[in-house]
Amino acid sequence: MTTTTTTAATQGAHISEGRGMAVGFVAGLVCVAFAAVLPDNVAYLYLGAQLAAIGWVYFGFGVADGRLSAIGIEVLSASAFLTVGFLGAYHQSAVILGLGFLAHGAWDWLHHDGHGPARIRTWYPPFCVVVDVVTAIPILAGWVV
Repeated sequence: MTTTTTTAATQGAHISEGRGMAVGFVAGLVCVAFAAVLPDNVAYLYLGAQLAAIGWVYFGFGVADGRLSAIGIEVLSASAFLTVGFLGAYHQSAVILGLGFLAHGAWDWLHHDGHGPARIRTWYPPFCVVVDVVTAIPILAGWVV
């Protein structure tokens, strides 16, 4: 019975992750579509602010986790993404912003399957990886700004 329970839990996690990825794809498209209709100078600010904001979501996960080590590491990572978002907006650099979103996707992936510094719901890292990649590709390709 334990194997059946484990298998059912694993299947449920995969379904949840799949849904998260589908929602992440749509969310990434919405982000890119919104940025695409803004004037470039405003789109840089929007994308920089978004990159800064998504970094701080993990700070919330660190606080929810409760361990000081998780909080400290998540504060450092959030501060790094805040800085990259600011620099990308300030310098109006699609390269900085696009690479920042890809770096955030890597940070998300690090948290997959409970491997990151903070405990996070299983569906969130796949969701956020997809949002970040779907957002980064058009930025780096020059389709948005």
